[in-house]
Amino acid sequence: MFDLKAATKKLLDGCVIPSTTGIKLFTPDGQGNYKAVWARDFAYMVEYAGKLISIENIKENLEYLLEGAAPNGWIPDRVEEDKTARYTAGGGDFPANPNLDNGCFIILAVDTYLNLIEPEEASSFFTKWCDTLCRGIDCLPINRDGIIENISTPPHSPYGFTDCICKTGLLAMETLLLWRALNCLYKRLPQNNIRKNTYFQYIKNIENSFVNIFTSPEGMFYAATGTCKQIDIWATCYAVSIGFPISDFQKNQIADWLLKNYDSIVYCGQIRHLPANTYWEATFIDVPKNTYQNGAFWATATGWFFDAIASFNASKACSLIDDLLQYFKNVGIYECVGPGYKKLDTYVASATNVYGIYEKYLQLKSNLNK
Repeated sequence: MFDLKAATKKLLDGCVIPSTTGIKLFTPDGQGNYKAVWARDFAYMVEYAGKLISIENIKENLEYLLEGAAPNGWIPDRVEEDKTARYTAGGGDFPANPNLDNGCFIILAVDTYLNLIEPEEASSFFTKWCDTLCRGIDCLPINRDGIIENISTPPHSPYGFTDCICKTGLLAMETLLLWRALNCLYKRLPQNNIRKNTYFQYIKNIENSFVNIFTSPEGMFYAATGTCKQIDIWATCYAVSIGFPISDFQKNQIADWLLKNYDSIVYCGQIRHLPANTYWEATFIDVPKNTYQNGAFWATATGWFFDAIASFNASKACSLIDDLLQYFKNVGIYECVGPGYKKLDTYVASATNVYGIYEKYLQLKSNLNK
């Protein structure tokens, strides 16, 4: 059997590069293609495989990212090896405003880190970082319902695994990340903090409005309400995986849709962003069909897909992971793939995000074999 833990640890060890300040930066891949620490990729590493990284390395990379926060609050998309902070996807000519997910991701990573250390030490670090974390949320374009609204000119680049996609209007995946981040902040903020009630109201507003705003006739969630109002497989599965409040009826609808469309949206255990034979309505740069973020299949979302179907079809959920592990063993751990297509070997999030549900998979598989 393929040893996912060992493979994940090998990728985490292999993705490290030195910064000019001497700390070890955890980059998205093990081949040096991404010479920076990315907020979202590092957050995934910490959330799903944090126990395979030293506590000191986690703290150093978090501080490296937080020190790059802009005066107006924006958390960097990435910080390069010379401490240059970048706030938008791509190069300096990328035609978008700053990414909408980094403030949320850094909070999720910090929250995981604080749960790994002693409570007194965790309280001290949260106090130290609190204002930077909160300003990374306060700068986001949030409407009165607590929903991320992308209406600027040019639009913001959205969730980083769709950072080439020009989603506008109200945004689903980005709001789900915000909901999680707000919950993390709310539980740690002291009662006398002026932001606490505001964040609580945002949380409740999101819970009260999200399903009505984004639900498609099939029960899946749309990616956006403006441009790219298309079924978002990743966001839908993520909502189930993180325990966002969805009715049992809709969870059944979601699992039913995923299972009925399984063969066209899953390739060797890896997941498409959109339904089969559909492509994003608008992109910031050219992304050819059936490549990268416009039709390729990713292991990044496999664990969320597993969570969305496991309660409804345990056998299929296990076969999803079986197929993926077989692909990892025989072909490699890539950023994204497809029939006749592979992009970037040794991509860390492809392993860490699946490692996050690995124990659940092994237990489910064991139960099926009894």
